Amino acid sequence: MLAQADAIVRAVMAGTDTALRDLPALRLGFSRLVNSHCSVEIRLVNARAAEMEKDADKIKLLRRFHDELLMWRGDLMDCNANWPQRRVADDRAGFLAAFRGLNDRLKARLRWEEQVFYPAIFATPGKR
Repeated sequence: MLAQADAIVRAVMAGTDTALRDLPALRLGFSRLVNSHCSVEIRLVNARAAEMEKDADKIKLLRRFHDELLMWRGDLMDCNANWPQRRVADDRAGFLAAFRGLNDRLKARLRWEEQVFYPAIFATPGKR
């Protein structure tokens, strides 16, 4: 996902006719990748949540996982709706500001998942 998001940024920064012509496919591919990844991830997390011991800390982490994921995906949909191809071509800097914010949040989210969430949720009891 990060590579796809970075490809979008590079295409907009380049601003050439070819790069901008490729942009809709990059953005569609990114959205599809996000949807596919999130669907698999949610199924895995929900399956684990159903079998794990319930405690307040884990419940809080699960709530944060779902809430922030839904918020980020909603913001991505807003970005896609508010920044059609013609507007991106006319205001590349504006799009980059909006999209880089999403990309930065995605990077922070992935770090949180890898460093905090997954170790806490998928840790083997007694080995934490």
